[in-house]
Amino acid sequence: MNEHEEKGIQEVQDEGEASSPAEESPPEEAAEVAGESVDQALQEELARLQDELNRFRELYLRKLADFENFRKRKEKEVEDFRAAAHADLVRDVLPVLDNLERALAVPEGDGSGIRAGVELVLRQLKDVLTRYGLVELNPLAEAFDPRYHEAIARQEREDLQCDQVLEVLQKGYTLRGKLLRPALVVVGVPKKGESSEGSQEPGSGEADGSRGDPWAP
Repeated sequence: MNEHEEKGIQEVQDEGEASSPAEESPPEEAAEVAGESVDQALQEELARLQDELNRFRELYLRKLADFENFRKRKEKEVEDFRAAAHADLVRDVLPVLDNLERALAVPEGDGSGIRAGVELVLRQLKDVLTRYGLVELNPLAEAFDPRYHEAIARQEREDLQCDQVLEVLQKGYTLRGKLLRPALVVVGVPKKGESSEGSQEPGSGEADGSRGDPWAP
C-alpha cells in the first residue's frame, strides 16, 4: 500500500469519527439533575407558602387587635351612657330630696305646712318619673284585666254585668309600655241567680257546657 492510499484511509476514518454521535450521559447523572430541579421547585413553593402564612398571621393579629379595641370602645360607650342616664335621673330627683329635707326641718308642733309640703314632694316625684316613661295604673271601676291587675279578693254584686274593679289596694305601674308591677285589686263579679226547680245541681256545669265561676276557690 502506497502513501497515497494510506492517506485516503486515514481521512475516511477521521470523517467516520467526526460523523459518529456524541456519547450520551449516564442515567445516574440525568436522575441527579432531575432531582436537583425538583428540590429547587419544592424549596421555592415552600418559601412562597411560608411568606403567605406569615402574611395571613399578621393580618389575623391586626384584625384581632382592631376587634379588641372596638370591644373596649363599645363597653366604655355603654358605661358612659348608663352613667349619663343615672346622672339625669338623680339630677331630676334632687329637688324632691331638697323639699323632703325642708319638710323635716319644720319645728315640731307646727304642722300647718307639713301636708302641703308632702303633697308638693309627691307631685314633683310623679312628674320626674312620668318624664322617664312611668305610667300609673289606678283601675278603680274599670273592667278587670288580668294582664295588669292582680285580684286579691272578690265580691259578688247583683248590679254588675262583668268583672269589675271595686277597690285598688295598691297601684300598679308600667314603664315605657312594659309592666313593672300589677295593681292589687278587689274584684266584683256578677252574682249568680238561684237555680230553679229541675235545674242541675251547682258544680254540674258539664252537661250545659258552662265552665263555672273562674273566681271560685
